[in-house]
Amino acid sequence: PLPEYGLMPPGVVADWNRFLYRFVFQAHYYAGLHDAAEALAEIGNSSASALLESASEFKSNILRAYRWSVARTPAFELRTGCWSSSDPSALYCFGPMGEVFPGEDGNRSWCYDVELGAHHLIPTGVIDPHSTEAEAMINHLEDFQFFQSGMGEYPRERNEADRFNLGGFAKVQPYYCRIADVYALRDEVKPFIRSYFNAIPTLLSREILSFWEHFHNIAAWNKTHETGWFLSQTRTMFLMERDNELWLAPFVTNNWLEDGMEVSIENAPTHFGPVDYRLISSVNQGFIDAIIEPPKRNPPESIVLRVSHPEGKSIKTVRVGDRDWKDFDREKETIRLTPKKNTVHVRVEY
Repeated sequence: PLPEYGLMPPGVVADWNRFLYRFVFQAHYYAGLHDAAEALAEIGNSSASALLESASEFKSNILRAYRWSVARTPAFELRTGCWSSSDPSALYCFGPMGEVFPGEDGNRSWCYDVELGAHHLIPTGVIDPHSTEAEAMINHLEDFQFFQSGMGEYPRERNEADRFNLGGFAKVQPYYCRIADVYALRDEVKPFIRSYFNAIPTLLSREILSFWEHFHNIAAWNKTHETGWFLSQTRTMFLMERDNELWLAPFVTNNWLEDGMEVSIENAPTHFGPVDYRLISSVNQGFIDAIIEPPKRNPPESIVLRVSHPEGKSIKTVRVGDRDWKDFDREKETIRLTPKKNTVHVRVEY
């Protein structure tokens, strides 16, 4: 079949009126179809199985088209001297978007490989976050794309001189980029925290603490898109569903668990029902306590709690209620719990 067989028609995105078979579109169309079909299946709707089959076929067509494009797009060299496959953002675009369509969209065509690039295939469920394809996308973003000169701010020379603090986010409209969600799916704690915090001051109004659309207070203020994605990432920091598991505090920075500090989440909506939890740090006495009110509507198979010591110390022992608990991972700093309807008390000792 033709490369575009089975894809949705070409479309436009953001401010640019160039019609293309953009993989960001295909990714979100797939996610919508698949998730709607799963919801219908959960309530026993008779259309669900056919829609799930259509979603599976659509995903196969997207992957075929993407891999066809990758195979025809030149590889790029990493700073290490290794070479990696490219990640074209649109079908029939066999190179950087800014070179294929130079000067378009106010000379911002290059950023459509970044903010709205192929990496959107990962958080939408088309590409496995642990795959070599995902690794290539991350390498391209973190090795090159995030260090290009931004729109009105963040010149390349400055970015290169401060790679930790000025990396990890896109340089035209950071909250279009889903890199933080990609790191969350890969359970990469430090990269998530870096991307999360590095993006905030780029758009935050210091007068009213709302988000602008672009750097230097340009364009829309109190922007719903930026605010929405900031809140979404913040939710991911404090809780996250992974299939039939509920993760608590998966990306909470250990700076918030110094002695005497407390992290508290109340009545947070999840796919399993509302959840409450508190982390209470007494690290000077050698422990951190957790109190969990698990969701009751549709309990998850497991609750996974991450507790990170502010000095990086490893977990020695865990107690759940009055019992010693062995189901924990020192390297990942996680405790796996069996959900109960009653309050769960956890003590993590160091």
